[in-house]
Amino acid sequence: MTTTTLSPSAPLSATATPLSPCGPVDPKITPAHLTRRVLIYVRQSSPTQVQRHPESARRQYALAERAQRLGWAAEQITIIDEDQGKSGAGSAAAHERDGFSRLVSAVGLGEVGIVLALEVARLARNSAEWYRLIELAAFAGVLIADEDTVYDPRAFNDRLLLGLRGTISEVELHCIQARLQGARMSKVRRGEFPLGLPVGYVRSRDGQIEFDPDQAVQGAIRAIFAQFECLGKASAVLCFFREHGLTIPRRQWGGIDHGQLLWAKPSYQAIHQILTNPAYAGAYVYGRRRQEGSMPGLGPPGPRRRFALEEAEVVLRDHHPAYLRWERYLTNRAMLRDNSRQFTPSLGAPLKGLALLQGIVFCGRCGCRMLPHYSLSSPTYMCNTRKRRYGEPICQSLTINHVDQAVSDAFLAVIRPAELEAALALSEEFDREQTQIERQWQLRLERARYEAERARRQYDLCEPENRLVAREVEGRWNDKLRAVAQLEEEYRRERARGLTPVTEDEKSFLRDLVGDMPTMWHAAATTMEERKRLLRCLIQEVVLCRDAGAKGAPGITTIHLGWRSGAWSELQVYRPSSGDHTRTAEPVLGRIRTLAQQHPDDRISEILNAEGLTTRMGFSWTPERVRHIRAYHGIPTACPIMPQDSETRGDGLISVRAAAERLGVVPSSFTHWCKWGFVQTEQRGPGSPLWLRLTEEDFARLDGTAGNQGYGQWTLLQAKHALGLTREEIWERARQGEFIAYRTHVGDHWEWRLSPTDDQAATIARSGLPPSAVVATD
Repeated sequence: MTTTTLSPSAPLSATATPLSPCGPVDPKITPAHLTRRVLIYVRQSSPTQVQRHPESARRQYALAERAQRLGWAAEQITIIDEDQGKSGAGSAAAHERDGFSRLVSAVGLGEVGIVLALEVARLARNSAEWYRLIELAAFAGVLIADEDTVYDPRAFNDRLLLGLRGTISEVELHCIQARLQGARMSKVRRGEFPLGLPVGYVRSRDGQIEFDPDQAVQGAIRAIFAQFECLGKASAVLCFFREHGLTIPRRQWGGIDHGQLLWAKPSYQAIHQILTNPAYAGAYVYGRRRQEGSMPGLGPPGPRRRFALEEAEVVLRDHHPAYLRWERYLTNRAMLRDNSRQFTPSLGAPLKGLALLQGIVFCGRCGCRMLPHYSLSSPTYMCNTRKRRYGEPICQSLTINHVDQAVSDAFLAVIRPAELEAALALSEEFDREQTQIERQWQLRLERARYEAERARRQYDLCEPENRLVAREVEGRWNDKLRAVAQLEEEYRRERARGLTPVTEDEKSFLRDLVGDMPTMWHAAATTMEERKRLLRCLIQEVVLCRDAGAKGAPGITTIHLGWRSGAWSELQVYRPSSGDHTRTAEPVLGRIRTLAQQHPDDRISEILNAEGLTTRMGFSWTPERVRHIRAYHGIPTACPIMPQDSETRGDGLISVRAAAERLGVVPSSFTHWCKWGFVQTEQRGPGSPLWLRLTEEDFARLDGTAGNQGYGQWTLLQAKHALGLTREEIWERARQGEFIAYRTHVGDHWEWRLSPTDDQAATIARSGLPPSAVVATD
């Protein structure tokens, strides 16, 4: 027997063969049929059937002998067997079966006399493909034969019988699938049907689900759930792992490393899958992923979609050991749903925006959620839901500043009694977090050292003479040692960066920090995201309603606070007008009025910036801006930059002119006295007025009323001889405060005299030279 197999590129061509003297065996076979080719379609449904059921394939290949008995020559027979291991069910089966597609094309072109198959189910398991083949065969005059009978699709009875055979084949498939699905669901309802286990679980020899015995794997999974419970965001958990250099375990699916445990860099998708997988809560869940689409044979199937946990077919709680409680798992899912901004009813995760009530503020008129609307002039909470949906006017809008300030004050007033407990809880949380990180690092180091030790043992077992193997094993050992050294270096850097345990002094500092909640709340290092997370611990929602005043006019805003405990409280706060944002806040003006009595404008700007106060536009303060605000609001300064009629400023400085008038000298004298270091002066910059810092004692030194302090009064020449210093060095000593200079009236002129300070006098006394002797040497 000689048969040919149709290759993908070989065309189907008709080959005329002489009829046997006896004529065709079946009366339905005409000489025209015998002049065409024979196509034998061989298919088994799955790779398992191909490997374990060779007898079915042998019977299908034997149809070539039946074709010869029907009257065709061996060279006319073509076997199509490239669809082995492919199902014939479903509307997509024909598109996935290249061999069947070419068979249908050959039938439609009239190049085939007869199509042979072991049974109808080999050709198609769905009515759509089967009836399409029957119609093409009837149109082209092609016969269809199985192991027993030859059918002519042009004959009504044969077409009816073929249709029934196709329907029975489809019904048979349905019954087989129903029995299999029923048996599967029976095991599923008992929780015995094996499902894929996520990382962190393994299956024992008796089929029970257990924790992964690798402590590093368990620690990583528990760290993810612990950090999410603390931080409340999957992205925050990802940042925590990345900041501390931690990795997460992943199970390899497919490839040569199928089922192997790998350690990889954390990703958001991996952490989100762990947080949303109910298996970690000890639940057996089946049916969350199902395929959507049309009925079999009526269209392509849809993709596999994930349904909500409530829509799963089977949910068995407490099925196996759990990493977290079921209630905690549901809470985590709710938090993830709230964090996602694609769900309109959700609160949303706390973001970095300036609106403190983002996600939890609602309109007191229509009940819709109010959204923050940021603008440079006036950020507001705006209720524009009905405008976006129905084109109605905006319900109401309220400026953010006055609402957030009132809610913050109410929050801080309520949280004060719990400050001590919060401090202790924060300290314990720090300890728990540091212990968790340290544990993960120790497990990573232990695993790396074990792998290096294992590589060393493999190298020791290798024969030294077998260098081909020894070199490879030695290279692997060196790679493991380098990995250990690199991991230890990363661990040292992590410890230097803050992995060390929290000391008692640090715990005391944390208690003081949390104990003063207003200071921590207003601290510049506290982010808006952290403030929002703190606020949501006590406040669940806020409802705002403004009075019926005109738009932009001042009035009263009613704030209803819904606390986590279920209680509600009401606040009524003053609502500024729309033009108030263009004016400097009254607290800032009051602060400037107070500071202007003791500080100049440049110092006022430094103090305001240090206190976190800004201008009405949110800019930092400069001396020019302070001067402009003072001039606009008529705030006088006690520390003018330019000399005025007043002799003394609020910070104790006096003008050169006022000091010169009091001492009876020319103003230019102070220029030399400043150079010599005899008086203290301040000047903002080159060309700015010179200001003097003079006390009553300084005036006594300068007007000649001050006397000697017990040591001789030196002239400049006497000081040079006594100390062996130059004039410039004496001036430098005076500027450093080692000498006290004063003016004295001698005869008809004034002279400068020097007197040592107490420290300098003690130094001279130790030298053994009395002050009177120093004077006599002049």
